[in-house]
Amino acid sequence: MIKLAHIATAYQSVVTILDSKLCALDKFDDLDVTVISSPANVHDSRKPAVKYIPVEIARSIKPLVDLKSIWQLYKIFKKEKFDIVHSHTAKAGFITTIAAKLAGVPLICHTYHGLPFFGGQNKKAYNVYRFLEKLACKFRSYIFTQNKRDLPECVKLIGIAERALFEGNGVDVEFVKQSAQIQFKQASKDYPGAGLRLALLSRLEPVKRVDDFFRVVDILKQNNIDVSCVIAGTGPLEDSLKNQLVEMQLSDCINMVGFTDHPHGLIAASDIVVLCSEKEGIPRALMEAMALQKPVVATDVLGTQELVVNGKTGFLLALGDLDAMADKIRTLSNNSDFRLKMGVCGLERVSREFNDIKIAEFLHGFYLSHL
Repeated sequence: MIKLAHIATAYQSVVTILDSKLCALDKFDDLDVTVISSPANVHDSRKPAVKYIPVEIARSIKPLVDLKSIWQLYKIFKKEKFDIVHSHTAKAGFITTIAAKLAGVPLICHTYHGLPFFGGQNKKAYNVYRFLEKLACKFRSYIFTQNKRDLPECVKLIGIAERALFEGNGVDVEFVKQSAQIQFKQASKDYPGAGLRLALLSRLEPVKRVDDFFRVVDILKQNNIDVSCVIAGTGPLEDSLKNQLVEMQLSDCINMVGFTDHPHGLIAASDIVVLCSEKEGIPRALMEAMALQKPVVATDVLGTQELVVNGKTGFLLALGDLDAMADKIRTLSNNSDFRLKMGVCGLERVSREFNDIKIAEFLHGFYLSHL
């Protein structure tokens, strides 16, 4: 029996991004799977698919809190005697690497859900994050990336090509479909009024450019296209975005629901799913949209461009080209058959190439062969 721990910064990542993969891994008889993250907030009633251990992990750099997190993880690793620790997200990845190395964990792995440093980022932040990742990679056994374009940079970080691997990202299509059926009725109530239904599911942080979505909706309204929109997600920009929504007089057609326990229902009840990010790993919300046969309109950026086939499963537009994004949404609004055709192609693509069950099988084989 191999004792395996996956670690993420936020509880929400555990019950959304990692859940189907961990559930699939836990079905292998030779794996004993645990997941570790910050505790759930009071509004989150979802439960992880595997054994769960809470440890407070700050999202930002907080030296005293981070030292406490490292110490707590170190004690857990020593007590549980994990054979493998596998971290996710930048912050959890860094402190996990230190704690696991000190605890003598045999195999230390990390998956990049999009690198924390990227083109267009503030130069100081870029250099700091790249330095920290390069430092952490000195103590990691292997690193994985969810998109292929990050792989060359991952090789540079760890220094040995054989220790940087493409993992990919995916969803459990059947689970998403079943979940959407259960959530559909409740989720439909979140859409304000009549009109073309647009959904955006995203953490509310600068890199996601949610304010661009506001401007796209404003362009659509100016062109007399009725829309009914839901934005689901929380984050540091939540209050300022809500204020901006009021200032732009869009509250009648955009409902910011914050945290939601029915994300799949929101997608199923939509006509189009939109994403305006500067960069992604492989965006889960769009994979889930494609699994539910919804066309997507998104920015042509790292990660997203690896998932969406422009003109076939959705449309990809240049970052910041809001008129073009509004135009593609308008095109889809006038052609339900085209939306359906894109949705069918999206489901085929996700089922074939972005399948969490297949990724779990790959990881299982990797774990067995590297211990």
